[in-house]
Amino acid sequence: MLRVAGPLAEVSDDAVTREVRLAPRLPGGPPVAGDRVRIDSSGSQGIVRGILPRRTVLERIGSGGRVRAVVANADLLIVVAAVAEPPLVPRLIDRYAVAAMAGGLDLAVVLTKADLPHDRDEVARVVVRQRAVGHPVLIGSSLDPALVDEVRRLIDGRLAALAGLSGVGKSTLATALTGVPRATGPVSERLRSGRHTTTDPRLIPLPGGGAIIDTAGVRSFWLPPMGPADIAMGFPDIADAAVHCRFTDCRHMGDAGCAVAAAVEPERLASYRALVEAAEEASRFARGHD
Repeated sequence: MLRVAGPLAEVSDDAVTREVRLAPRLPGGPPVAGDRVRIDSSGSQGIVRGILPRRTVLERIGSGGRVRAVVANADLLIVVAAVAEPPLVPRLIDRYAVAAMAGGLDLAVVLTKADLPHDRDEVARVVVRQRAVGHPVLIGSSLDPALVDEVRRLIDGRLAALAGLSGVGKSTLATALTGVPRATGPVSERLRSGRHTTTDPRLIPLPGGGAIIDTAGVRSFWLPPMGPADIAMGFPDIADAAVHCRFTDCRHMGDAGCAVAAAVEPERLASYRALVEAAEEASRFARGHD
């Protein structure tokens, strides 16, 4: 599945791209970019009749408080964040890290707009913090061919989803990687009318192998419901320290016998606790509206 727009979608089968319709009320649906689907080709236009099991999935809370998939079957989530204009938001990177871990994706960070004036100490802290937990971090300008080549090597033939705030240079990077302008790529007029095309996650092959899914820029990213243990898995430093807590169900929220507070950087712990508090508040809200 290359792109979904309302009741229509673009799919690729043996390198042939075509437009198909989506059957209503698909089990496990709606499908998203990256999905593998079962198509009924008996009529004049193919119809998607089923979604095959997803190997990985990136999920978020969408409108109405419902969990919805953003992309499926990606190997790598690349969080694109600007060092300035818009400001760097380290906790947003942490949110994506939790979502990636929950969905089975690897995570990498690309920091853009490094040519603009910015707080070098803050950026250095983010780079050190993310690399310390095993996340590759690249930094440069989306317009710099050197950074584009680094990102291409990082993808290394895999399917990578690009995500981040609006205005960070993500679509510029996607265009440089693929040679395909996001808003003007080939798409039928019927598909274009289904939904505003620049907001639809779109799978685009890369020259030389691999592909990206270019997702629309966001203003926020809300995690699907999950407990403290699931959130901690998105913080490898916290998960490692947690094995020394006195109690196996420790929430690391000031619990007695918690080993995390003494072992983890305060800003990382504060980010984790903010996510736990947000998840618990969302759970209370949901229970109150059942």
